[in-house]
Amino acid sequence: MQKLIQSIFAFLLINGNSQAQNPFELGAEYIRSSGKGYSTTKVAARGESFNNKNSFSAGITYQLASAKAYSVSTGFGMYVGYRHAFGTNTNGNNPFAGARILFSLEDFEGKTRQKSLLVTPMAEAGYHFIFAKRFYGAPSVGFGYTIEFSKGYNSLDEDVGKRFIPSLSAGYRF
Repeated sequence: MQKLIQSIFAFLLINGNSQAQNPFELGAEYIRSSGKGYSTTKVAARGESFNNKNSFSAGITYQLASAKAYSVSTGFGMYVGYRHAFGTNTNGNNPFAGARILFSLEDFEGKTRQKSLLVTPMAEAGYHFIFAKRFYGAPSVGFGYTIEFSKGYNSLDEDVGKRFIPSLSAGYRF
């Protein structure tokens, strides 16, 4: 897991330095996922690189345990994503739409400490705000479907299925 984190961090640094004329954002994100009796919260460190009206993002997530779900789990993950801005000002406030793929390695309470791999492709839409030319905030709403790849480690059927995924990201723009 440490090599994965180092690889993503190196990618974000190289990508940000190679496109110095294009904005790059580094920040944090709060992600709430719910559906079919499942409810969980993830926090993420994220980076996003802009090229005209398109942006590419990557993040490392940590899942906080939720008492509301039957299958309580914690774990790490990562995501990659794409967004397209619909406004005319690429350095300002714009609505956006995009897609992400979230990979999660989760340990379920009461089970062995073997990680279960869950993949969630999702579509999202939101609004990107710029404050004081250097700070940003981006609320969004997403819909996705979680697919289980590690059979036998998940505790209940609720771990797969449709998801409603609102999120809020904020940070600094370079």
